[in-house]
Parts: sequence; C-alpha cells; structure tokens
Amino acid sequence: MIYKRFYIVVILYLLGIIIFSLLFAFNFGKDLTYSIISLGGIIILTVSFGFWLNRTNKKLAFFFSSVRNEDTSLYFPEGIGFASEKLLNQSLNDLNSKLKEARINIELQEMFYKSIMDRIKTGIISFYKNGVVEFMNPEVKRMFGLDHISHINKLEAIDPRLVDLFEKIESGEQKRINIRVNHNLLSLAVHSQSILIQNREIKILTLQDIRSELDAHEMDSWQKLIRILNHEIMNSVAPITSLSSTLSGFYLSGSEQRSPELITKKIISDTIRGLGIIEHHGKGLIHFVESYRSFTQLPKPEFTRLNLSEFFERIMILVNSGFDSDNNKNEIRPLITSSVTPDDLTLVADDKLLAQVFINVVKNSIEAFGKCKEDDFISLSAGRDQDGRVVLTIKDNGPGMDSETLEKIFVPFFTTKETGSGIGVSLSRQIMRIHNGNITCDSAPGDGTTVTMHF
Repeated sequence: MIYKRFYIVVILYLLGIIIFSLLFAFNFGKDLTYSIISLGGIIILTVSFGFWLNRTNKKLAFFFSSVRNEDTSLYFPEGIGFASEKLLNQSLNDLNSKLKEARINIELQEMFYKSIMDRIKTGIISFYKNGVVEFMNPEVKRMFGLDHISHINKLEAIDPRLVDLFEKIESGEQKRINIRVNHNLLSLAVHSQSILIQNREIKILTLQDIRSELDAHEMDSWQKLIRILNHEIMNSVAPITSLSSTLSGFYLSGSEQRSPELITKKIISDTIRGLGIIEHHGKGLIHFVESYRSFTQLPKPEFTRLNLSEFFERIMILVNSGFDSDNNKNEIRPLITSSVTPDDLTLVADDKLLAQVFINVVKNSIEAFGKCKEDDFISLSAGRDQDGRVVLTIKDNGPGMDSETLEKIFVPFFTTKETGSGIGVSLSRQIMRIHNGNITCDSAPGDGTTVTMHF
C-alpha cells in the first residue's frame, strides 16, 4: 500500500509539472499573465516535489541510521503530512516496533543461554585454530582456578598434556585425561566438535570432571566383584571344610587319635573318596584363580590395520570349524552372515584380541540358541557411525535376556551357564578398552541380542 501511495504522489507531481510546462510553452510570447502563472506553477510544484522527496529521504536515512546504531527510540508522527506520508510514518513505526521486539527476544534468549552456561557443571571452551580463546564459561575458570584464559597455551602452567590434547583432539572424538590442579586430581572427559563461522573454524570442547562418577562406579564394581568372589570361594571352601572335618572324625575319638586296629576298610574307602572330592574342589578353586589371573593380565596389544571383510571371513571359518569338530554335525546350525560397508573398510586393532571378542560373543549366541531352528541366524556387520567411527555389530535372533541379566553380563565371573567361567564378556570389555573403544549390549526376552562395538 505504501509503495502504491508513493508512486501516485510522484506521478501527480510530475503530471502537474508537465501540464504547467505545456501551458507555459503554449502561452509564451502570447499571453504574459498565463505565462507567469504557468512558470510560477512549475516553480512551486518543483520546489514542493524536491522538498517532499528530501523529507522522505531524510526519514528513511534517520530510520536506517537508528537500525544500524540499534536505536529503537525513533518515532515518526503519524498525523502530519499527506496521506502517503502518514502511511510511510506508520509503516516505519510498525517496522521499528517489530525490530525492537525482535531485539528484546534475542536479548532474552542470550540471557537464558548465558544463565545456562553460568550454572551448568560442564566446562565449555571454544577457540580458533591459532589457539585464541573465543569463549569459556565460569565452570572452566573454576575447574582450572584461572580468572581469564585468552589463549590455550596459558593452560601449560597446569599441565602441558592438556594443551597437547586440546590441539590434537579431532571433531567427534572423546578422550580422557587425569590432571592435578591446586593439589586436586581431576579426571576430565573431553569431547570435541568443530564448526565454521565466517569461514573460520572454531573448536568447541566440553570438559567434565568424572572423578566422583568413576569412584562410585569403581566402588560398585569392587562390591559386585567381592560378592562374586565370596560366593565362588565359599562354594568351594565350605564343602572342603565340612568334608575335612568329617574325615578327621574317622580318625579321632574326641581329642585322642584312634587306634589303627579300629580303622576299617570302609573308613579307608570313605577317606579316599572324600580326598578325591577335596581334590576336585581344590582344582576347581585353582581354575577359578587362573581365570581371574587371565582376566587381569591381558597381553600387550599389537596393532595392525585389519581388512574387516577378511577378518569376518576368518571368524566365520573358526566358528564353523567348531561345529564340525563337535559331535553335532547332523544338527541344525544357525545361519552366520556378514556385511561390511564399504567393502574395503579397515580398522587399526589387535587381530588376535579382537578375534577373541568375536569368538566369545558368537559362542555365547550359539549356546543361547540351545537346539537351533532353521530360521536362527547370527549376523556380523561393520560400518561407520555419524561421527565417522568404525562400528562392529553382532546380532542374533535368539531368546534374548531379561533386564536383570543384561545389567550383570559385564560383571566379572557372572554367568548363567552351569559350566561357564563368567569372564568371556568381561574380558571382551577389557579388550575394547585397550582399543580405546566401548562395547554395549541390547537385548530383551524373545527379541534376540545385539552387541555393538564402537572404536
């Protein structure tokens, strides 16, 4: 509407000037009076048009200047001038009001985000490639005991390894570092993301002290481990103690040793059988201790670049050879498949240790099937996640696990099998930690089990 009114006023002014110009040309030299009137009309309309344009331009200039200077107090009177001028004033005031409202909303949003940054217990710091710090929240200052950090090199006074980690950590990576600040030990989980602003890369790091969480998890793990150790050892020691007491009773009468003439063949036979039982339980206890030793003393990894397609082929051959060597050649076996995307995907890992993880998990899947059906399957897959990390997955359509069992499967020596040692899955987690990765399990009764490894 405002543009239409503006064009109409301009056209009327120009039309008036053209009409008076024609009258002046027609009467020039013929009628002096009409010539003077026509000339006066041309001068008045031209001056008036110029004044009107100049006033409109000034208003627009004032308005844009106030926008540039973020001044929203400017107001144009809406009851003065032509209808087009009133409409222009009203439109400028409306636009100014909307800009003011938008600026207030932005300021409120900034205050909201600043309030979150000030109160959050996670440190956030962003810096450019040259190390100049763009932003940091108060938690970073509190964490490192510094009032201001203008450059990440300032953190060298705390620990040079911290600066090295900040510079080398890639976008999407998560690393952990232990540092000491003012005699306080911090265990920092550092996560990195990079963004581009005006063609300049900014690295954003989140820092979280997970020391208390690690202590709580460590205490919980120790309590679970001690309960299991206590259960396993007592299960072996209690029968040995009881049986030893019974056997000693064969040869003692009160506190006195029985005469050899009173020792019958039955007592000797029972003693031999009892000693055999003690030997069996003793060997079981030794086996348990050896299992614990193998869990705590993993060999040093030898990292090489693995072609995952070839790696899966070797795993499938190992698993199928296990079927052929057992006395179950005629039984139905689960279908084992593999897929790698892309086909030439590789991974830097210890071949033998990673194979041990896959054998442990696949063996558990096979044992969980019990008697296999024709539609049972185990699938091995490899690919990359959104952050570009390699992800390996083992999935089956077996009976699955309930939530209580799922919660305990990574606890050392926990097992649901009568002859199981309970260290296979725990050992797999240890191996994944050596690879700076993690292993998770998702399962539900009747829905199968999916084991996922992120590297």
